[in-house]
Amino acid sequence: MTTKEKIMDVALHMFSERGYEAVSIRDICGEVGIKESTLYYHFKNKMDILDSLIAKFKEHIEGLLIHIDEMPSGKTKKKNAGSTDIIDSYMMDSYLFDPFCNLMIRLMMIEQFHNEEMRALYEKTMFTDPYDIYLRVFRMLASQGAFSESQVDAIVRRYHAYMTMLTYRYLLNGELTEERKKTYKKEVHALMNGGVI
Repeated sequence: MTTKEKIMDVALHMFSERGYEAVSIRDICGEVGIKESTLYYHFKNKMDILDSLIAKFKEHIEGLLIHIDEMPSGKTKKKNAGSTDIIDSYMMDSYLFDPFCNLMIRLMMIEQFHNEEMRALYEKTMFTDPYDIYLRVFRMLASQGAFSESQVDAIVRRYHAYMTMLTYRYLLNGELTEERKKTYKKEVHALMNGGVI
């Protein structure tokens, strides 16, 4: 890990636990073990660190959305197989379980009250994008005969609400542990195989 990456990593951990305003440049430097001049070699100021974290997060999310846009829409061998794969790969492994993304979501939860860009990003990545992805997935499943097209909107609303509750309960409430991830995945798979949908 480069010094710049270490600064960003440490700052993200600190920002996501205490909030942006409660963390100083001195705090970050002390945790990284560098002089302030070294930090200023890589970043103009604390806001530049936050802006770099936001840019990295946006780039990661855009890559995930491109992956979703390119998902195959062919027939699946068993009910919900395609949707389970998408939920596992997009929502879990590459997003909610990803340590960087999880910390960014926690940071956005805190900073949405102080920073309009963070509030908008939080809205987009926690509510708008997942809802749109679920809509695409369940429309694809309806086109394959899993259920009627007329049921899609109601299914997506229930599914999204339940997924949001599980996310807050297991992944954003306390430390992100392997046990919490395992429980979350188990509940999501139970939901996909006969719960809400």
